[in-house]
Amino acid sequence: MATKSQRKATRTHRRRAAARGLVRVEVQTPRKDAELIRALAETLRDKSEKANALRSTLANALLNPEIKTAFDVFGSDLPDEAFSGVFDQPRRDAWREVDL
Repeated sequence: MATKSQRKATRTHRRRAAARGLVRVEVQTPRKDAELIRALAETLRDKSEKANALRSTLANALLNPEIKTAFDVFGSDLPDEAFSGVFDQPRRDAWREVDL
């Protein structure tokens, strides 16, 4: 159990960090990667050119660029004739009566 002064110090520290735009993140990693994760976090906290370059590189490598939006999926370059008969199929079942 932390003492009252320790709790106050922790609360003050976290409030100052939040004011600087930082958030607390906890991750679990293998022991061999711990120093790497700490170095990444330290570099990314900076607003330097090195941090921006690292952020950009990590985003390009880790965020999935293959994920496509609905526009990418349906906005095909194929001619309209390629889709003829696909979307204008009749319903398999009849309309059901709904009592509103």
